[in-house]
Amino acid sequence: MVIQDKVLKIISREMDLPIDAISMHSTLLVDLNIDGDDAWEVLERCYEQFGLDISSLKFTDYFSSEPCHKGMYYIFRKLKFKDEHLARNKKRLTVTDLINACERGRF
Repeated sequence: MVIQDKVLKIISREMDLPIDAISMHSTLLVDLNIDGDDAWEVLERCYEQFGLDISSLKFTDYFSSEPCHKGMYYIFRKLKFKDEHLARNKKRLTVTDLINACERGRF
């Protein structure tokens, strides 16, 4: 429970969100709008706080690099799939997934 509380505080501080706006099932990318540099900041805070090894995490599988251009291909996929993760061709990473990684010390 201690790690969970600390991860929620990290997300809350970095994204300027109230903790009660963060659910365990929230996806970082879509639900919490954490992408690009913001995602990297959250991961860095988790590294500093818990020694989270992010070397096996392929960042671009979950988040966009800065700048986050979407373009026509994104719009087509968004209309087709009606799902932001599919439209952006990104995997889902939930708050629970991040907490579990912090508990294990790695992704």
